[in-house]
Amino acid sequence: MDTIYKFGAGILLILSTTFASCNYDEDSLTASGTESGYSVPQGNQDYDTEIVDFYEKYGSCLLYKFTDKDAYWTPSAWNNGVVGAYTDGGQAGFIVAAADTQYIGKQLELLHALLFDFYTDSFLKKFLPVKVLLCSSILSCEAVYSPVYGFVGVNTPAYYNYDNICLSYGSSAVDTVTTAEDSSTVAMGFNRCLMESMVGRGLSSPTTDFTASATYTSLTTLTTNALCWARGVFPPYYSVTPARDWYFFMLMMVSYPESYLTRTPTTTITTTNYTETAWEGILNSAKDVNGLMLKRYTIVRNYFIDNYGMDLQSIGNYNKNY
Repeated sequence: MDTIYKFGAGILLILSTTFASCNYDEDSLTASGTESGYSVPQGNQDYDTEIVDFYEKYGSCLLYKFTDKDAYWTPSAWNNGVVGAYTDGGQAGFIVAAADTQYIGKQLELLHALLFDFYTDSFLKKFLPVKVLLCSSILSCEAVYSPVYGFVGVNTPAYYNYDNICLSYGSSAVDTVTTAEDSSTVAMGFNRCLMESMVGRGLSSPTTDFTASATYTSLTTLTTNALCWARGVFPPYYSVTPARDWYFFMLMMVSYPESYLTRTPTTTITTTNYTETAWEGILNSAKDVNGLMLKRYTIVRNYFIDNYGMDLQSIGNYNKNY
């Protein structure tokens, strides 16, 4: 391994050397959006060769050595969370720990099986972020209101932040993914994170025909799930936008089997249950009374098939938990 790909100030430098190294510049990340310096390979293990090959193919760096700035920085604020009561400094965000190097080989196998290998090359080249942080654990710091207002850490397979995605299972936890149900849960987390990253970085947005396929006026009258679905939009009415609808259709496809989305609903939900529990049978005429949810779902699905040779629904079909 004699090539190091170094990154800093938005410039790629290819350096020939006989040594593998990793170089960070803690001061190079500014509010202008300039990224901190980093390089691949970061070591001389077999998986380092795989990481370099991955960068050369897709332009995305799989980093297992990274700084807090790489993980948590955004132009407006740091996004590192703190577990605890709000009065004791608890705050929303997330907490990551770098991958344990003895498990990175297995972690990469898991990432290929449950994330990367689902997609076409053209899709990955377009939509992967430059930085993918390999983690041993990821905690999402989520609000609780009893007994006091504060934040608890919830284990999550993946987390998106500004210009990176963080992916877990670089630890002994990788050996616990042993069943189809386990794999389905992890895959759902990985792939939803990628969809969030695509939309969050402005790389996927509604097409003209998608926006035109629903009416976005007089939304305040859509006070129930059924009224929103009849219009072809996702409730609640006060959050409805074309961009949100586009994103939710993407999430739907990578999360749930087509059979779950199209079957006759088996669960009774309240008229204002806005959670994904309501997505069972959402493409069935029992809920989609005007066929607009299916029509708009099909527009999004065909967009990725036509432009990237990628059927997002094939990922949701992998899920054995529904």
